[in-house]
Amino acid sequence: MSRGHAHGLTGVEEVAAGDSPIHRLDPRAKIIGLIGVVLVTVSTPEGAWPAFAAYGVLLLALWAIARLPLGHVLRRMVIETPFLIAAGFLVLVRGPVAGGTLAVRITLSVLAVILLSSSTPFPDLLRGFQRLRAPALIVMIVAFMWRYLHVIGDELRRMRIAREARGWRPRTLWQARGAIGATIAALFIRSLERGERVHLAMTSRGYAGGVPSGMVVPLTLRRADLAFVAGLAAWLASVRVVLG
Repeated sequence: MSRGHAHGLTGVEEVAAGDSPIHRLDPRAKIIGLIGVVLVTVSTPEGAWPAFAAYGVLLLALWAIARLPLGHVLRRMVIETPFLIAAGFLVLVRGPVAGGTLAVRITLSVLAVILLSSSTPFPDLLRGFQRLRAPALIVMIVAFMWRYLHVIGDELRRMRIAREARGWRPRTLWQARGAIGATIAALFIRSLERGERVHLAMTSRGYAGGVPSGMVVPLTLRRADLAFVAGLAAWLASVRVVLG
């Protein structure tokens, strides 16, 4: 499980570090443009199927330009499954139009976020949010979370190898539940201890919160970035007015 988790994180980074016209855009342009797609999508009235189809065409065109692997996108789309189940329940409560609209909104929004995260290396994404004046505390929390997901995944992998080296081979979920609980508890304790050590190491080196000014890489909006945002805005406004 941990090996797959670590591989998944590495796979996202490899795809985000690719080269395409979308990858080369300023992260601020992609953040504004693709989050704008999400906001317009969720605000479109129920049953406006032509408008939703137009948003889908736009996202598919961006996916093709970004040259993202189909398998990568489909694996990331799995995250919407619980929300689609909720949309299925909504069909029973309010009818197929309401449930179908919710499902389409979820799918398009998730696809937009996947395009953003899969075409922008994570450090660049954080810099983009910083330059857009996102709350500094939230940006720092997300940065540490992303960094230590790798650390925790590696710790979990070592624990799994240690269990298997001792001959642990559960045949049923009932047999595995005790070991899974112990693993979660041990992982929590180890993560807490590691966090305390890291905090002490950082404060001893003068860390006082935030990103040191010397580490902030400047960003420059180019004509291609402005054209990207303007093009998305024009498409979304036209669709919203004419079809929404």
